[in-house]
Amino acid sequence: MSTSLFSQCDFHVHTRYSACARQEMRLQEIVRLCEQIGIKYLGITDHIDLGTDKRILRYLREEIDSIRTSVDIYLGCEVEIVDVGKHALGTDGASARIEYGLDFVAAAANHFHSPEVVQPRDRSLRGIARHFLEMFSYTCTLDFVDLIVHPLVVYPNTFDPACLTFLEDSELMEAIELAKKNHIAMEISPRALMSHQVDFSMKFYRLCKRAGLRFSIGSDAHNLSSVGNVRILEPIIRSLDLTDEDIWLPNSA
Repeated sequence: MSTSLFSQCDFHVHTRYSACARQEMRLQEIVRLCEQIGIKYLGITDHIDLGTDKRILRYLREEIDSIRTSVDIYLGCEVEIVDVGKHALGTDGASARIEYGLDFVAAAANHFHSPEVVQPRDRSLRGIARHFLEMFSYTCTLDFVDLIVHPLVVYPNTFDPACLTFLEDSELMEAIELAKKNHIAMEISPRALMSHQVDFSMKFYRLCKRAGLRFSIGSDAHNLSSVGNVRILEPIIRSLDLTDEDIWLPNSA
């Protein structure tokens, strides 16, 4: 059975505070657009890299609290996983959540196009796959993380997507079980529909569903035209036979 909740969610939207987002991405404009297109649950997830001034989170908290709207707005962030054992939120992620008033924390473990992210030493396809998995598995151990964005997606112009075929189901399930233990959801976003990615993504999502994980929905919008672009995900939702109970919402929702 399909779900209708997914089409009301977008938990991966960047504002102008992310360097890669357009200046049009002002919170008030994003919220106004969500009101128009039927997005009820909105998650703001600006990048937190090693050099990010985390005061932007306080600015966003103030902006969110000042807006009157029918949209439920949640302050999150997209934390960079820099290496196995190292992330960009600080030494104590749980304390940072409280300090900055975060409603949820998303983590990205595959930004290999970023110069601050450690690259695989072994450049064979199997070696690259192992590095992807090690970064992902580490992220699944972080108990302050609520969801992993674009999980195991190979970005264009980074590595050969064929590397993912070197990951065994048993290896993936071991990491997925860590995510389950820490109540971490997996994002379904338009990046999963990339032609080189979709077959692996579907296999991965089926393993996640088998393990009982929930799924967050996000557009990964960096411009206004992409905000709420989640109905494109319906083929994935239907293929996985997801229901509203499978869709992740913040604890305060």
